[in-house]
Amino acid sequence: MNVNRKLTLLFTVSSILFLMHQYAQKVAKVSLPIIDSYLDPILFMPIVLPLIGWERKLIYQNPAYTLPLSHVFACFLLVSVLFEIILPLWNERMTADVWDVPFYALGALIYTITANDRCRSLPTGTSSI
Repeated sequence: MNVNRKLTLLFTVSSILFLMHQYAQKVAKVSLPIIDSYLDPILFMPIVLPLIGWERKLIYQNPAYTLPLSHVFACFLLVSVLFEIILPLWNERMTADVWDVPFYALGALIYTITANDRCRSLPTGTSSI
């Protein structure tokens, strides 16, 4: 499967999970505390980063464009600072949760692994012992 298909699948699955969770939490009033706290931060980067990549492909008119690792890291830092420091200071309804930051990082890592089209397998005939 090529990288674009993998990223589209990641975006689609993440978006569906996000929407299902929001429906369960807000409409069906189902509460699963750990999932309610940390699913959205995990899914945020796999939803936002492919959108940024697709936007850059359109702007640069380069269908082979991929987000550099530095941009993924910068997005992770921006989201962490904005959502966990700035917005809670600005809006009292927002709650800073330092534990969200590792989950943003996990989402960025999932995106990075999915966006990397290099196959990391052992050459045939080698042992992993």
